[in-house]
Amino acid sequence: MRTQFNRLWTDNRKYFLTACLLFGGGAVLGFLQAHALEEMVKSLLGQLKDVIDRIHANGGGVFATFWAIFSNNVTSSLMMMAMGLFFAFFPVFGLMANGVLLGFIFAKYSSFGVSPWLVFAAGILPHGILELPAVLFAAGVGIRLGMLSLRSVGALIQPVKWEQVKNDWYDTLKQFPMVVLTVIGMLFLAAIIESSVTPLILQEVLGDQLKQLNLIK
Repeated sequence: MRTQFNRLWTDNRKYFLTACLLFGGGAVLGFLQAHALEEMVKSLLGQLKDVIDRIHANGGGVFATFWAIFSNNVTSSLMMMAMGLFFAFFPVFGLMANGVLLGFIFAKYSSFGVSPWLVFAAGILPHGILELPAVLFAAGVGIRLGMLSLRSVGALIQPVKWEQVKNDWYDTLKQFPMVVLTVIGMLFLAAIIESSVTPLILQEVLGDQLKQLNLIK
């Protein structure tokens, strides 16, 4: 099992790092250009509002919060993987968009005198230590599938490359079940933390400042 995980990491490492760069680049852009991107971010905040509305519709308890977060993250992650087949457009766009959203939120808190690092440490790091790697790894696998799709098109022009492309497809699809199970397992644990631990830390650290800046209306 350990050998399989090592192989999984080795084969997907560069795509994971690419996903990290795209997400990080989006976050920097969202932070530095928050005002210019405000209209675009409104639609992304609307998606967060949908999750919050689902939580309220199901009673607003810890389990409702857990399920809304878990199901949303699993759906988004698996979509980024599967839709990566279409030349990696979906995972690349999803990474940039979510990065922009995070940077925008940090910028808004910063404008109210709240340290973005404090927001990250209290509101994201507790569950993000599992959630972010899971989502970024899923997106990285989606990018890998997109690159294989592009190489497959190229192999139609240069048939001599087809054998290597075919072997790479086989290796990638063979790893797919382990990727899915690993991502879902990490997101499951992250959702437990996010629904039960993170709110307590946020309330303790930021308190009334959370109410002063209500981004999701």
